Amino acid sequence: MEFSELFAQSAREVLPLARAKGLVSYFDYLGPYIDMPLGDTGTHAAAHRIMLGMTDCMDAGFVMFCAEVETPVTGVSSVVVHAAGTGTAAAAGAIEDVRQRLQLRTDAALNGQTGATSGVCPATGGRVEFIDAGSEGLVISLKTSFRAVELRGAEPLPYAEGVAAWLVSPVLGSLDSVGRRLRRLGWHVRSFRSLAEVSTQLLLPEREPGAATPMLLVAAEFSQSDLAEMEHIAATIPSLWTVLAVLAGSPTLLARGATAVDIRVLPLSPRELEQFTAHIDRRTSTSVSRETAPSPLYAPDAGFVLVVDDSPVNQLVARAQLELLGYEVAVVADGSAALAFCHQHPPDMVLMDVDMPVMGGLEATGRLRAQQQVGALPPFPIVAATADDNPLRRHACSDAGMDGYLAKPVDLLALADEVHRVLPTRPLAHG
Repeated sequence: MEFSELFAQSAREVLPLARAKGLVSYFDYLGPYIDMPLGDTGTHAAAHRIMLGMTDCMDAGFVMFCAEVETPVTGVSSVVVHAAGTGTAAAAGAIEDVRQRLQLRTDAALNGQTGATSGVCPATGGRVEFIDAGSEGLVISLKTSFRAVELRGAEPLPYAEGVAAWLVSPVLGSLDSVGRRLRRLGWHVRSFRSLAEVSTQLLLPEREPGAATPMLLVAAEFSQSDLAEMEHIAATIPSLWTVLAVLAGSPTLLARGATAVDIRVLPLSPRELEQFTAHIDRRTSTSVSRETAPSPLYAPDAGFVLVVDDSPVNQLVARAQLELLGYEVAVVADGSAALAFCHQHPPDMVLMDVDMPVMGGLEATGRLRAQQQVGALPPFPIVAATADDNPLRRHACSDAGMDGYLAKPVDLLALADEVHRVLPTRPLAHG
């Protein structure tokens, strides 16, 4: 898998947690595009571990996730992943819990810095460093290397030549990294705080004289009405490429493919933004191709689902429904077997029964989440499927760390919608 896409996917899985805490987030990727031919499970787990640790360390303020990648030398690339935070840190006990979870210990070699600890990443074998600079902030870094090949060819980097892109975000920081990278690619970027302000500029006669007409409008979702407003803009100005950027798990993902608005998951990856630019770069596009938005960097196949259920009937029905929806499926009969299976073959999603012998779904979910926190497993969504449908059960599933909930007997359309919501289609490696 291509590493910038994997890194973006890791951030997508953590940003909903950061948003729930009110944290402003920033995402960046520096360096060439590289492909990891030996797989991505360990690296995915390691990036998730670092980002989640920083999110847990901050109660309010700002978090930054950045990867710095070196061009491969003799088939090996060095990578540094940084997660930093500033603002109101969590209580000392919570930060110490993160240190213990990351298996860190005091390290005098870190330039004598107070609060410096380090350890070894169990997923990659790389070095993890944690620096607590008090009121100045916190940093967790992973330094590692792996076999890789560079993907960039000799073609020039796409360049927008001053074409206008408008960004809409009611909350500071949501699209700052998008704006920064678009400016690097030659776009003239203008920021707005609301879609109403954009509509005034685009649709009403009193639009500012001489204002550049944008070819790209990207809005960060913050309201259930955002999609309808974007659809109105898209219908009124068909030549404008409208992109609604949502968090993973947003119900708006259910509309993808059924609306003229291009719905994508935050953070937008560097390759997506280059794709936007190549689409309007006059060296690489035509007047006809510029009239329609390119396809997102996502594969139609949503991947591999593990079904955990002790009932033979439910096993057969769930497998049939998921295979009908285009997923590969494996089945185990209890939570203990699910733990063992996930360590051998990490799935893209787990459909988890709640009441099972040996180990129930709530306990199994808690253990899987604990393993993901320490980097022993890559992240994946877990959806409950239970016949005992009531508010207390739903609350218990949420508290255990489940991402979704289905009542048995599971309706095929409800299953399709829930899987599509929690498991956005995976990014393509390249090509």
